[in-house]
Amino acid sequence: MSFLRRFLASVKALFSYRPDEISEGYFPVIDRERIKAELKIVENARREGAHGIPDARDTRMTGTEYSILASVDGLRKATIKSGMGWLKSIQHRLDSLDLTEEHNRTVQLSDEFERKSDSLLSRHDGELQDLLRNAKATKAELDKFRVENQLSEAAPKVVDWVGYALKVAILVACCVAETAINAHFFASGMAGGLVAGAVMAFVLAFFNVVGASVFGWASTNMNHVRSSRRIFGYGTLAFGAIWTCSIGGLVAYCRYVMPKIEESAVNNISLIWDSMANFVNPFDSLESIALFMFTVFFGVIALVDGYKWSDRYPGYSTVYKNHTAKFNDLLEFVEELQAELESVKGETLAEIESNVKKAKESIKRFRSNMGEKSVAKKKFIQHLGVAENTIQALFQCYRYENQMARPQDKPRPDYFSEEVVLEPEPLPDFGIEKDELRLIEQEELLRQMLSIIEPTRAKVQSAFNQKFDQLKPLHGQI
Repeated sequence: MSFLRRFLASVKALFSYRPDEISEGYFPVIDRERIKAELKIVENARREGAHGIPDARDTRMTGTEYSILASVDGLRKATIKSGMGWLKSIQHRLDSLDLTEEHNRTVQLSDEFERKSDSLLSRHDGELQDLLRNAKATKAELDKFRVENQLSEAAPKVVDWVGYALKVAILVACCVAETAINAHFFASGMAGGLVAGAVMAFVLAFFNVVGASVFGWASTNMNHVRSSRRIFGYGTLAFGAIWTCSIGGLVAYCRYVMPKIEESAVNNISLIWDSMANFVNPFDSLESIALFMFTVFFGVIALVDGYKWSDRYPGYSTVYKNHTAKFNDLLEFVEELQAELESVKGETLAEIESNVKKAKESIKRFRSNMGEKSVAKKKFIQHLGVAENTIQALFQCYRYENQMARPQDKPRPDYFSEEVVLEPEPLPDFGIEKDELRLIEQEELLRQMLSIIEPTRAKVQSAFNQKFDQLKPLHGQI
């Protein structure tokens, strides 16, 4: 029973090591003095020796010796198991590092760029051709317009929204200025006072400015190649001058009649009309002449503003804008395609750089794991030697103490002189010979990648230029 208790105590001691007693590499700590104290090797050896245990004829070990064997051999097996686990982890990392995929991927990248760029152009070819046809059609219309109207290749005057806003502002300023000048004189002869005078002045100014600008815009026909259109243009110019002079005369009549109105019940409009019908001279004062001149002045400004509203040749800017819009649509689409091609090229070149970078890092990790494997081998041999030496030392300690405590008539057994032989265990192979061969292969793949990176980059750039050149002739086709 005492033997069984000691054996169970040794097994308990084997599994009593806590995680904080695990050293680097996950090898269990083998503390000889601690085992000696926990198993009470010296005390048991002396006590058993004093009783002549084991007998000189015994060939089997005592319970204490079995406890030593079970405890330390268990740590030895744990050391072997830890070494195998460490080796398996290192070997898994070594086996997972393979540059074949990065090498093949790098070789294929130039061809893949070709496929991607061809797919990109094919996918957008329909829309591209539609835009090209539209641009060609409007270019044909523009050329036909130039030929029919005997125009040069020079671009017409094209006014943007800022220019139109400025022209409108000029017309508004003329209308406001003319209204302000006339309102004071009209107010004195109208029942509504200043408000009625301002309304009437604004109406006259509005018709003067807007009408003159419309006639000015229509007068651009005098630049037309057809004589009938030129006659129409000169006619509208003359009519525009007559229009603003008529408005100016009407303003002068208003200035002439309104101061003469004494009763609010009198219809001032009928008086103005009667004066005009009887050809009464309204220019009886400098104020009437000045109002007439101001009205004509603002009308001439509006006439010129309408004449310069767009290009001086009628219809030219409209045809040109239509072509420019279609042409710009085509250019924007071509630029978008070029940007997408540039993006694909950038992604491809970036992937080449990334593959080479990952390959270099893989080689570095491979070397690092090989170094760890060599370190693991040294640590494993060291810890395994500690386990074996500990068994021999503890057995010698037990047998020496047992022998020293024996009576003279109780000689020691013969097996005390025999060395303890442990059962053989399969040991992990930490050799790096195969790994060195694989390292040579991986370094050769890296060398090939480095040798093809520049040609591959150049091939991708050449393919990009070729696809880019396919888009350049579109600019010259329209």
